[in-house]
Amino acid sequence: MYHPRYTITNTVAQNLMKIQRASLLVESLPLPSSVLEILRKESREETVLLSTKLEGNTLDEQAKREALYRQHTSDEQQEVYNLMKAIDYLDDCEERQLPITEEFIKKLHAVIRVINHGRRPRQSEYRTEQNQVGKRNESNWYLPPEPTDVPRLIEDLVAWVNSSNAQNVPAPIKAGVVMWQFLTIHPYMDGNGRTARMIATYILRQGGFGLKGLFVLETFYDRNLREYYKNLQMGLHHNYYFGRNDSDITQWLEFFISGLAEVFGEAAKLVEEKSQEYTTIEPELIRVLDPNQRIVFTQLAFRYSWASTSDLRKWLNLSDRTIRDKVKGWIDSGFVMPRDKEGQRIRSVVLAPEYQSLAQEIRQEPERYRYLLK
Repeated sequence: MYHPRYTITNTVAQNLMKIQRASLLVESLPLPSSVLEILRKESREETVLLSTKLEGNTLDEQAKREALYRQHTSDEQQEVYNLMKAIDYLDDCEERQLPITEEFIKKLHAVIRVINHGRRPRQSEYRTEQNQVGKRNESNWYLPPEPTDVPRLIEDLVAWVNSSNAQNVPAPIKAGVVMWQFLTIHPYMDGNGRTARMIATYILRQGGFGLKGLFVLETFYDRNLREYYKNLQMGLHHNYYFGRNDSDITQWLEFFISGLAEVFGEAAKLVEEKSQEYTTIEPELIRVLDPNQRIVFTQLAFRYSWASTSDLRKWLNLSDRTIRDKVKGWIDSGFVMPRDKEGQRIRSVVLAPEYQSLAQEIRQEPERYRYLLK
């Protein structure tokens, strides 16, 4: 099995904390669903525009945008369309909670790959001939493993991703490891970079770092293209079999994690700004609610007149004990009150009078507060 060698340096650890903070911020801040969808669409499109740029696509931005949502006869336009379809494929896989397998990789690459003629295969087969990255004697020149070794190397990588050891590895680290090793193996004649970045993104999503689809990893590489290739090479021999097959990838991970921290921070700042635009016009009673309270308020303002503790568990995905503690605190703060005031145990709650009055006002202007319905 593949066993990556690396060290979590102070720099990596600090950037992991930045990534975690940004992720928590994005998850906790309220944002209208309509605005979130617009931001997500912009991020998806930016991912495609920059990813194809990194791979040498010569179309200008306008031509690429025209190619995003329909098939074309031009290879470069089709490359753009295919990558957008690949994002759709990842969305479907995430919804179905599919693991990363060789079949997953082959299907993903089949969507990404540009087919000049003939029928698109359901799965892409690994290369059967040797290829090379860059031109000989250039700094980014690289000769990947022989095609006969590719199936075993990919199989080992997939086995590591799904191993018990890897389950304890932070998702950002795992994403960086897999991206580097996939590019090192270079299992296809083309489309390796796009596929590797898509797999890394999927691993982040699986690990709870999807950031609501609002980060664009390619932004960092576009700004630091020379450093991107330099850190992929890490000064190693151009031939895979002369050290690269068992190299320490700490340098690459420092670069990858720093880039992730940067784009996550930018996404968090954008969400914070957008959230403030909307929450500043909210009534004070809503503005002071935490994310869990906002969910409960939305349910009781728009859908139900009361909520049982079972309802709260379902809405918030929290344990019985946590729900009991929260309900007690919410009652003390004047947010909710027991539905049965005479009952010895709190089995259900309603909004406190002040919030009931606010809910009634909001129901008179449903469109203004529609964003609360996430």
